[in-house]
Formats: sequence, structure tokens, C-alpha cells
Amino acid sequence: MKNPYEHDWLDDEVRVGRTGLRLGLAAFLLFLLVPAGSLLLPSMRPAAEAVKAKPSGWKGLFSAWEAKAKSLPLFESWRRADQTRFTRLLGAGNQKVFSGRDGWLYYRPDLEAVFGKGPYYEEPPSVARERTHRAWQPPVPVIREFAAELAKRDVRLVFVPVPVKPMVCREGLGLPAGTTTPPDWQRMADELATVGVEFVDLTPTIASRGGDAERYLKQDTHWTPETMEAAAREVASRVAPSTGSGPSPYTVESVEREGRGDLVGMLDLGGGEEAVLPTERATLRRVLDTATEESVVSDPAAEVVLLGDSFVNVFEDAELGFAEESETSIGAGFASHLALAMGRPAQVIAINGGGASAVREAFARLPAAQLAQVKTVVWVLSARDLLLPEIPARRAGIEWRSVALREMDATPSEATTPPPVARELVATLRERSAIDDPNQPPYATAIFSTLFEDGDGGEHAVFLWAFRDRKLEPAAAMEPGRRYRLRLVPLGEDAAANRATRLDDLFRPDLDPWFAASFELVE
Repeated sequence: MKNPYEHDWLDDEVRVGRTGLRLGLAAFLLFLLVPAGSLLLPSMRPAAEAVKAKPSGWKGLFSAWEAKAKSLPLFESWRRADQTRFTRLLGAGNQKVFSGRDGWLYYRPDLEAVFGKGPYYEEPPSVARERTHRAWQPPVPVIREFAAELAKRDVRLVFVPVPVKPMVCREGLGLPAGTTTPPDWQRMADELATVGVEFVDLTPTIASRGGDAERYLKQDTHWTPETMEAAAREVASRVAPSTGSGPSPYTVESVEREGRGDLVGMLDLGGGEEAVLPTERATLRRVLDTATEESVVSDPAAEVVLLGDSFVNVFEDAELGFAEESETSIGAGFASHLALAMGRPAQVIAINGGGASAVREAFARLPAAQLAQVKTVVWVLSARDLLLPEIPARRAGIEWRSVALREMDATPSEATTPPPVARELVATLRERSAIDDPNQPPYATAIFSTLFEDGDGGEHAVFLWAFRDRKLEPAAAMEPGRRYRLRLVPLGEDAAANRATRLDDLFRPDLDPWFAASFELVE
């Protein structure tokens, strides 16, 4: 008997004609050729590629092609369009930004700092761990070491870790109003107090500011101007409690500004911000010198030195938003209001993203005679740097390095050596720091370190622009082994570069840092 189901499969058969096959093959080849074309044709790839040290061999080759593929213009356009669509329709964030309730944005490493394993957690040994070229140093021993260096010179250390947003703005996370103090917060304060470090806990000051919207900016990792001013007054009361009597040498003017926070930049919407997130308005109070009607400036002869990161720079540095196009400095940030509260300016060393190590390295490079006049160091940095364990800290670009200060007694030659002046250098690039994807760091602007060697074998530490406004600069494509002509100025003389995030894998504190205002390849 014939099986009635023998030919049922013929009813489900789908036939594709020659035209359909040709179209499918063409689409498949196009899918393969567009990425290849982006790699091979200069007009289809970014103006400059991120340069990063990679392993050799097949693994290195695969990593290089993978990095290039991730930055293909076509794929980047698709990714940004998808991110804009998901953020607008679903309120979704990305691997850097958590999107909370009612338009509140949070930096994911900040969440890890508050709700993660804590700074005392030791990562277990594993062959799968990320390889690094420097051993990890936890923060507390490094801070104690720095405090001991200062104590030898009879210098006070006033340590001010600024609470990160999730510690004091909980409502956007769906948590009850209030504050969250990580379990290790008080333990660190107690440990540092045993070596004479004055630990200033700003949590009560910030908590007294009212609701979350009065404490921190919704789209930014940083505090509001009013909270920043309250913090500056609190720190000033610890540094110089007798100040405040007599006429002030400063006047204050209020200005209305608006901008988008750094977390919006980290969403990387590719120009779609206006359709997704409104700008934030803020009232800034600029502090002006009454005599000159100019913004308060850093005083290199001050007895108080302020070391800081972007929490100090956020309303000082035009690169961080809330500035008009013509401004290079706003003059309404923490340093200005600390000067207003103390009645005198401090010497300011503030580097975005450099609160853990870069500011101490810059401080250590001060001339011995200048170090000798310092009486108090105020060290302001994000609590994120303090609270993250090793692996999340490294991924966030945080590294704690030991820094040795110059000898206490300045020799006559050190005291009378004239400051370096602008000059031209023709030299060969020997080493350079890596530059990651500009869309990944929390800051839109960064400089990177290089080591040049001149014809006489002399070494020169030079910083150049890595990226600005999250766009790679031409210097990012510089290649070791090639000769360049550079116009150099001392790094401290370029205010924008001096405040920018530093990508420094080389760390040469024995060399004076320069900044290349311009460069060209020498054939």
C-alpha cells in the first residue's frame, strides 16, 4: 500500500529563482566588502586611529583588526542611531551610563564604587585576569605614604573625597530619599586619621542641600554650583577657620548658563542629543578680583595648595560645559569659591580624571624652593577613585602610584634656576602612551605622553592632544621611530592642556613635562 505521507515534503518546498539567488549573493558580498573597503580606503575610515599597544603574533593581528572594525564609520553610524532610538523610546543607557528614573543619569563605575566589593577587596589570582604592566597599589597605603612625605615638611594634609552621585542622589535609582555611605567609608577615615590625615566628610553638607536636584546635576557626574559652593565653605572652615573677618578682596557676579552633562557625552548619541535630552540650566557665581575685575587665578606663592580633579574644574574649565564659546575659563568653580571663603587664593593643580596620581605627580615636580613654602595641601578628588577595587578601577582609568617629593633643602642652583621657556625641538619619537576609544573615557578631552630623543641622546617628555570633543587629533597617529619638529611650551603654561585628562603610560617624573603647541613630520 502506498504511504500517503511519502511526498508531503514537496508541499513545503520553497524554490528560489536565479534572480533571487543573484540578489542574495550580491547582498552577501556587499556585507563583506563594505567593512573591507572601510579598512582599505582612507576616505571611508576615521581621520586618525586610536593607537594602543597590543600583543604580537596572530593574537595581536586579530586585536588590531577587531579594534579597526569597531570604529568603522558605517558600524559607528548604526550604533549611534540605535543608541539614540533606544534612549529616546526606552530610556536605555549603555555600558558606561545607567539611565535612571525621571531623566537621571549615573556613571556605572560610580554605582560600582558605592554598591560593589569595596577598596579592600583583593582580586584572586587567575590566568583569565587582564594583564597590566604595573602592579596594583590600593589607595589607603598610597595616601598614608603621601601624608608621611608631607609631615616631614610640617605640611598638613586635608583630604576631601567628594561623594559620588549614587551616594547622595538615590531617588533616580528608585531608592528612598537619603544618603548611602559605603561600608568601607568610615574604616578608611579612621585609618587615615591614625597618620594625621584630616578626612573631610562632605556627606552631611551635601545631604543638607535639600532634594536630589539641589545636590547634583541630573545629566552629569558632578555637583550643582550651590552644592559646590557649600563644600568650598566647609573646606575653608577646616583650612583657615579664622578667615571671614574684614573686607573681602573679591566680588561675585551671577551668570545663567546651560549645557549638557558629561554623561550625555558618554551616551555617544552622535548629534541626536537635542531630540532626546534637554539641556540643563544652572546659575553660576563667578568670583572676581575686585582690583582687576578678573577671575581669581592660581597663586604660585600661596601657602595653601589645592590638588583636585574635575570636581574642582567643573565650573572653572570651559571644556567641561556651561561656558560660552569665547571663554577659555569660567571662574566659578571650587578653587574660586575656596579663595572667596578663605579671603585669599590657593595654588591650584587640578587635572580632570587625575585626582589619584596625576595631581600628586605635578605637585612633586614643583621646584624645591616653592615646595618649601607650602603649609597646607587640600586634596579634593572623587570618592570613586577611593572606593573602587582593582579591576573596576583600572577599567575606569584610575591608578594609584607612589610619588616621591623633592629633597627638603633647596640648593642655590635649584632656587635660582630660571623657568623653562618656549622652544623648538627636532627629535625622534621613541615611546608613546596608548590612546583608547575617545567615546569610552568620562571626559571628552585628553592629552597623551610621549618620549622624544634628540640627536645628542637627550630625553624629552612631551604631551600632545589625544582627542578633543571626543574626536581624535592628528597627533594620535604619531609613530615611534619617526622624526618630528615640535614647538614646545611648559605644560603648566597651557591652561586647557594642563587641566585635561592625562593618558600617561610612561610616567617620567624625572623629566620636566612639555606640551607641543604644534608639530610636523620631518622627512
